[in-house]
Amino acid sequence: MPITFSFLNQPVTFTDRIDWNYAANGKLWTYCLNYFETITSDNGLALIYDFIRQTPNLRDGLEPYPTSLRVLNWRTFLLDNNINDPLVERHLYAQTALLRSRLEYHLGGNHLLENACALTIMAVHFAERDWFVQGSQLLQDQLIEQILTDGGHYERSPVYHQLLANRLLDVYAVLHADTWADHLALTDLVRQKIGLMLGWLRAVTFRNGDVPMVNDSAYGVAPDTATILLKAQALGLQPTAVALGESGYRMLITSRLECFVDVGPVGPNHQPGHAHADTFSFVLHVDGQPVIVDPGTSTYQADEQRNWERSTAAHNTVAIKGQNSSEVWSAFRVGRRANVTLISDTQGHLCASHNGYRYLADQHTRSFTLSDEKTLVINDEFLSKNLIKLCSFHMNPFLHLVDEGHELKTPSLSIHYKSEGHASTRLVAYNFSAGFNVLLPAEKLIIDVDNTTVTTYLTVL
Repeated sequence: MPITFSFLNQPVTFTDRIDWNYAANGKLWTYCLNYFETITSDNGLALIYDFIRQTPNLRDGLEPYPTSLRVLNWRTFLLDNNINDPLVERHLYAQTALLRSRLEYHLGGNHLLENACALTIMAVHFAERDWFVQGSQLLQDQLIEQILTDGGHYERSPVYHQLLANRLLDVYAVLHADTWADHLALTDLVRQKIGLMLGWLRAVTFRNGDVPMVNDSAYGVAPDTATILLKAQALGLQPTAVALGESGYRMLITSRLECFVDVGPVGPNHQPGHAHADTFSFVLHVDGQPVIVDPGTSTYQADEQRNWERSTAAHNTVAIKGQNSSEVWSAFRVGRRANVTLISDTQGHLCASHNGYRYLADQHTRSFTLSDEKTLVINDEFLSKNLIKLCSFHMNPFLHLVDEGHELKTPSLSIHYKSEGHASTRLVAYNFSAGFNVLLPAEKLIIDVDNTTVTTYLTVL
């Protein structure tokens, strides 16, 4: 009987048998197939049996990351449906043992944290003391390393942050209900880190419920902030009040404006694979609706679209001489990267400088100032007068800018600028990512500058 799976907005129908190694849509699609996140009481057991039958021929599906997610999804399915199947339990045990022997220390980041969560939960599930000692120590170490002092996850992707906060709630629920292992210290640490992560999420979530789609973030991938907060509340957990700091993100807010700003590192030095060259980019909401947006992420394939989505030109910042502020290459690589110096950081004013263009003998200093409830002023300064600077503003795909010379307008926002030397504007098309493999036509404003300063005024109408 034919069965259709749809992941990353790409449906695939298997007619004769499921190909768990299906690779035509890229590795991430294969991973999603092997996560088992969509199994239901109607088809779950049959799919699990099929996977077990094909285990000797599996490739990507037995890698540590999909294994980490799958064992937890199988466990939840079995418990929710009151299924006690010795064959499935033996296979779950074997998968966890395999995971334990292949923990992703070489990758670190969210991969290793997911490994730690899975090993800890499955250790409790099977009452395996050695597994628990190893998993709980790894989980403790990674929480201390990966959760920053302001509660942000160190890879600085709001969507991965949501995924990991949701996962840690699962870990907490298991630890809180368990009486087998001695884990009071670990439970307290998990509770503390969850509180910080929830506080960070609340601080960066816009009034409409969205998080900014910065770095590798995509719509339709993670539970939203409201869902995560409700799940936490049901477990007796609440957000910890935080001030945005170490993660490098800030929010400038008035009654009508919400401006999310990036003035931090692109990611952890040893693992910036999900980073974009987006230093000093921002996202702007007006009256609770997105107006200037991040184009987002539509693919993890190492192709032209991936290169563009990670580039400086694909963000609301300045590209000097058409180059990237940090050297992003391949699908998940970063070479030379911008270092940020924070100059001023107050409630209504933010100023910083980065050296990502030191190889061009230039430097970018940008300030954001809320001059009143309705106006955001962005000032850009450079060392070089002669190098061309491209200052980009990516518009919501459902909005159209009307060019009135030095002023451009949407129904809710006016944009105008001034510069000491020559500057000009143009509107160009770009593709906005509404999710993986979903691109919408949109337009962006580019201000071309060949001098040392340009000031842009964004005023609510």
